[in-house]
Amino acid sequence: MTYENYSMIVLSGGKSIRMGTDKADLCIGDKSFLELQIEKGRKLGIQDIQVSGYRGNRCPVSVTPDRFPEKGPLGGLESSLRRAKQEKCLVLGVDIPLIPVSELENLLSANKKSKSAVTVLKHGDRKEPLIGVYHRDLADGMREEITQGKGKIFGFLDKIGYTLYESKVPERYLTNVNTPDIFLQVKEQEENQG
Repeated sequence: MTYENYSMIVLSGGKSIRMGTDKADLCIGDKSFLELQIEKGRKLGIQDIQVSGYRGNRCPVSVTPDRFPEKGPLGGLESSLRRAKQEKCLVLGVDIPLIPVSELENLLSANKKSKSAVTVLKHGDRKEPLIGVYHRDLADGMREEITQGKGKIFGFLDKIGYTLYESKVPERYLTNVNTPDIFLQVKEQEENQG
């Protein structure tokens, strides 16, 4: 199944303070995290792929700057949803490079069955708001949340409501790579697998 009726937003605007370098440009094999995420969107058949907040020079698709700088993922989403060509957007953080395409398909399928404007992946006790499907009409509500000085993604989601997709993939596929030690572990695991 292809998902050309979805847009994709790769969130890549974080400061990468704990990592010490832009996470989007870290590589596993010969591909950067950003390239890996974009490739997943293409495998799903998504035509409209944009990257939020990327500051490097290895991006083959449109980069969307934040309209409200320094407002975290909610600021990146607010700007990107406004530029989305499709009503529903697959949202994926750049620092979760191992999530399989098949799991993104499961998430998209769960969203199709839901009436909610947001479907978020959950594994174990953790909810992952940066692995989800968001309706582009949420941009105005996000702007309001930001301009009221709140700007926390879960504050916004708790206000509007959302559905959960319960992931069953092994924990390693959902590793958030945000420190050098985690990056080295993930890279070593992937090289040993390959």
